[in-house]
Amino acid sequence: MKKLLLAIVFLALVAIPITGCTSAESNASNNQDVVITLERTACFGTCPVYSLTIRGDGTVVFEGKDFVEVKGTAETTISQDQIDQLVSEFEKADYFSLNDRYTERTVTDLPTVITSISIEGKTKKIEHYRGDFSAPEKLTKLEDRIDEIVNSDRWIK
Repeated sequence: MKKLLLAIVFLALVAIPITGCTSAESNASNNQDVVITLERTACFGTCPVYSLTIRGDGTVVFEGKDFVEVKGTAETTISQDQIDQLVSEFEKADYFSLNDRYTERTVTDLPTVITSISIEGKTKKIEHYRGDFSAPEKLTKLEDRIDEIVNSDRWIK
């Protein structure tokens, strides 16, 4: 009986690292299908107007339109860790439970931010007018985190 118990413990200890590796590889490959977008529209001032498309393989495409340093297309890549961070930020914001639109004009002259994510066969898009005070703060934080993680400032300022 003691040998059987030792054998079970040994197999469990051997199986844990193997399972962990498989799981990590699985998460990385799951993110290969991820597509995240962010678009910032014009305001009545000098708000940067641009869009970002971020793919699960790390490809980032920036399209600068107005009031940005780089007009036109710029491309870069980000790490798998940064892709994981982005996905985590969407999860933290509980993105799929949010409304599709926050477009009340409580304050005028502000830009709209349009975000979307496609992941695991689900897609969601949210239009957020920055003057709609009913929008949850976690949505605004998510929008800003996307820019931070991708380092959009390199093309904007």
